[in-house]
Amino acid sequence: MKRIWKWLLLAVVAVTPWLRGLSYPFLYDDIGMIAENSFLEEPGHIVKVLSGWTLTQPQVINGRRPAVLATYFLDRECHGLRPAGWRVTNLLLHLANAGLLAWLVRRLTGHSFMAAASGLLFALHPLVTEPVHAPGFRADVLCLFFILAGAHLFWAEGTRATWRRTASCGLLALALLAKETAVAAPLLFAALVFLFPAKSGAPSGRIFKWLAVTFVLAGVFFVLWVASPVALQAAGHFWNGESLRFPETIFSAPALWTRTLRLLLVPWPLNVTPAFTPVTSLASLRFWVGVGWLVFCLWGIRRAYRAAPALALGLLWALIFFLPVANLFPLLHPVADRYFYPIVPGFAIAVAWLLAQQTRAARAVGLAGLLAIYALLISVRLGQWASGERLWTAAYFQNSQSATAATWLGLLRDEAGDAEGAREFYQAATKANPYAVEAWINWGAEEARAGNWAEAERLWRHAGKIRPDKASGWSNLALCLEQLGRPDEAAQARERLKEIQTPP
Repeated sequence: MKRIWKWLLLAVVAVTPWLRGLSYPFLYDDIGMIAENSFLEEPGHIVKVLSGWTLTQPQVINGRRPAVLATYFLDRECHGLRPAGWRVTNLLLHLANAGLLAWLVRRLTGHSFMAAASGLLFALHPLVTEPVHAPGFRADVLCLFFILAGAHLFWAEGTRATWRRTASCGLLALALLAKETAVAAPLLFAALVFLFPAKSGAPSGRIFKWLAVTFVLAGVFFVLWVASPVALQAAGHFWNGESLRFPETIFSAPALWTRTLRLLLVPWPLNVTPAFTPVTSLASLRFWVGVGWLVFCLWGIRRAYRAAPALALGLLWALIFFLPVANLFPLLHPVADRYFYPIVPGFAIAVAWLLAQQTRAARAVGLAGLLAIYALLISVRLGQWASGERLWTAAYFQNSQSATAATWLGLLRDEAGDAEGAREFYQAATKANPYAVEAWINWGAEEARAGNWAEAERLWRHAGKIRPDKASGWSNLALCLEQLGRPDEAAQARERLKEIQTPP
């Protein structure tokens, strides 16, 4: 009973800082993915989700992630559009992840303090604020839940090991259906095998066969994603003005690793639309500094491999889940705070190992100090999510080149009846990123409301030029052409809209 109360107390510590934001409104991707997502309005669509129909339907938001959509339908049924209920689901998944991580560390090391510290440091690290608070980013939380649960079953022992590892592969498939990050999970399973060979509970030949199965499963999913009519991240036909392009993808990866280490160590300031300047050549100092940090971390893993396998696991864990967001395969957004969610557990394990090497008093003080700082930063960060005005003002203040922040601020100015202010933000957005199609479309709508139909046509035609697949641009253009008395051109725009909306 004493042990149970200790773990309950740790759970209270882990959950308390998050309670502040439960009732905050839906913001950012929560709006498009949840509040205004017409696909979720029909409960019968859950059959299409469970059947895999959405996997090949570009018009379905999150269609490639049916595991996430399934939880959205459940939340919609239970909570309607009350944000608090959706956030409770996110928080419960996050606490489950922290518990699964602590349990995994306990199984691997037998060290209770290291296990508890790992779970708490992960639960309260400020970098996880975005995916834990925003249901629109649940994919990261759900994906890691399946990965951690699969890792526990993969670590099966005894006569039921075959069945448990079969179930582990099933959980890996669910993780892959939650987010593409799960392609790195087999590398984590392999790291556990090599770093803790005595814990695998199976002859080496058998465990390697199971590892091969997980790699094949992840590879099959990746091939299907690439072949799917739904574009995989930035591998589509149209550049968004933000994603990295070859060879920037190669040159920028080491610099992104430097950025990752910096934010893991000092998780502030955080931003929903952070800035990243691409590295364009091998002559860049940022490239070589990043290479130096990569070499140093690999050297640390090699040195700790036998003497401190938990430390090696922490470093290797962070590197493994950095790979999917290293932009070697270009992402729509090169950087985002939510990308850190599966990386943070590795950092938590490494810090927990360092604390465990101290005296009992020192490690207690060190852990308490870190958790207090983390809780304070989470509280400050959640305060920015209290309203759209606060979130996007903070984002724009930190990154004035964020076209996304400027576009949202334009919408907020429009809602407040400040047409001129909205127009200025849309202009700022298109100046920062000429390919920011939403800014062009919203700017056109502002001109249309003012009766400037010729200017609205120019803006919407430009939107159609940079993103020919954007339905809202063509529908607005059709209405504009009707207002200008050009029905034939309006009909052509509607025909183009029909082509876009027709499933392949």
